[in-house]
Amino acid sequence: MCSLPKALLVGGPDVDARLELMHCLEDAFNFSAFGSDPTLHDRFLAEGFGYSTYNLSRRANPILDLFTLGQLVVIIRRLKPQIVHTFDTKPGVWARLAARIAGVPIVIGTLPGLGSLYTSDSLKTRFVRLVYERLQTLACRLSDLTIFQNHNDARQFNSAGIVPEQKTTVIPGSGVSTNLFDPARISDIKKTQLKAELGIRSSEIVVTMVSRVIRSKGVLEFMVAAREVGACNPDVHFLLVGPNDDDSIDQLSSAELHRLKQTVTWTGPRRDMPVVLAISDIFVLPSAYREGIPRVLLEAASMGLPIVTTDSPGCNEVAEHSVNGFLVPVRNPAALSQAILILIEQSEMRQRFGQISRRRAVEHFDLSIIADQTRAVYQQLLAYKVLLPAIAPY
Repeated sequence: MCSLPKALLVGGPDVDARLELMHCLEDAFNFSAFGSDPTLHDRFLAEGFGYSTYNLSRRANPILDLFTLGQLVVIIRRLKPQIVHTFDTKPGVWARLAARIAGVPIVIGTLPGLGSLYTSDSLKTRFVRLVYERLQTLACRLSDLTIFQNHNDARQFNSAGIVPEQKTTVIPGSGVSTNLFDPARISDIKKTQLKAELGIRSSEIVVTMVSRVIRSKGVLEFMVAAREVGACNPDVHFLLVGPNDDDSIDQLSSAELHRLKQTVTWTGPRRDMPVVLAISDIFVLPSAYREGIPRVLLEAASMGLPIVTTDSPGCNEVAEHSVNGFLVPVRNPAALSQAILILIEQSEMRQRFGQISRRRAVEHFDLSIIADQTRAVYQQLLAYKVLLPAIAPY
């Protein structure tokens, strides 16, 4: 019996977000993962996958980046995978270069959005973006395939000459487990308990945002909307879930963080997202960040929530204006407030939008759909490289 092709997934501190995908494909591929968070080792081990760590600086640091490249080359040579599939910005550059140096037959990179480098035109950001695009061009040209999560990003990088069109494909997001994120699974007891824990009255409409707390995600617009909507309707509770990212070039100031805590209920990160979304009535993501397809929007849609988000790449592929939510301009808290108020005042609209959100998630973004598309990519590249029938060591 032939052994399964070895596939190594490389990401940053949240590479565990790929665990569900690995399980979906483990019948056809022998997976292991490589990430920058050493605390994930036990989780991957419990799930039945190998896991290794490497040093990754989120800042632009040529010395540390070269050290990272060397680490990646050494470990990839030791593991000898047939496929290396990278995720995120810096891993997508350095791990692809390392895989090619190490002689890996198939090298793939997924770019889940263009990130904060494409939300600002400051001198510093433009310089970092220029360097990043040069490195990304090299990584993409040395790769077999670059996967984008929305068509807008793919077109932008193709037209800029960063990625050859013939080495590009689009897989719409990372997928969502619609069986797990199903409102029918959450009991009234769990919802009552969480509302009591967070100090939410049973009569209140809950407006929820889930995000890293950085400027480009629209956190400050969410705060302004909370003030404006709260002035009109005191029976509304604004809930923010997610960690503060003080290592980002887009971080909030101490004064902004203080005002945020005074305006909304900020829980920090949580692991009970299905229950958090189950107690929510409206989901909001006013992001100016260049998303791929935001996982939190997929989870909110799967939980049957109406969505208010920005009319920007990725976000507008999950929400359709006046169909399952509202699309508002980027950095426009007045439009955001107005959209939220409309949904607060019209319960039948909230219910109708939520039902459509759930149906769209199941039909277009279920994890099984994304896994099938990823499987097809792997198998086509293996067949092209004549590795599927008999995989030879290198």
